[in-house]
Amino acid sequence: MKLKQISSWISNQAMKDELQNSLIKSWLLEEGPITSRIKSNESFKLTLIKEQIEKVEQLEINFLGKNLGHIKIREVILYGDEQPRVFARSLIPVKTIDQGFSKLGELGTKPLGDILFEKETFKKVEVVFAKFTNSKDIFWGRKAKYLVKTLPLSVMEVFLINSNE
Repeated sequence: MKLKQISSWISNQAMKDELQNSLIKSWLLEEGPITSRIKSNESFKLTLIKEQIEKVEQLEINFLGKNLGHIKIREVILYGDEQPRVFARSLIPVKTIDQGFSKLGELGTKPLGDILFEKETFKKVEVVFAKFTNSKDIFWGRKAKYLVKTLPLSVMEVFLINSNE
């Protein structure tokens, strides 16, 4: 899925001030696993696009933190009733896998949300919001930074609900 970010990352309050669509806002502010929300109303499927160590852009490194070494990039699409609902991109430093939580390195086609909400293990420390496009539609997304044993990972989710409608 080819999405291009078309706005800067903004705070929760700035997003609430700008976005009027209550359905999209409810997805952006969802506190629990997105997979659970999809599963509650639709048949769920996850497609793994990639899961490999790659070079990460400087802005992504700045969000995660410096001197983290190699970073695994994991991209998936979450489907509800065979329709793409969410594009997710996770950045998981190898150090976070090795010294924080080894199951992060063994996800494969399992949803990250199935383990991310174990409160004793993961702590959400920051969330920001931005707009994206696929050249015809506008979507909103969020990016969250989590810590596991003081080591970071980030999860970006773009909700595939056209905000132009």
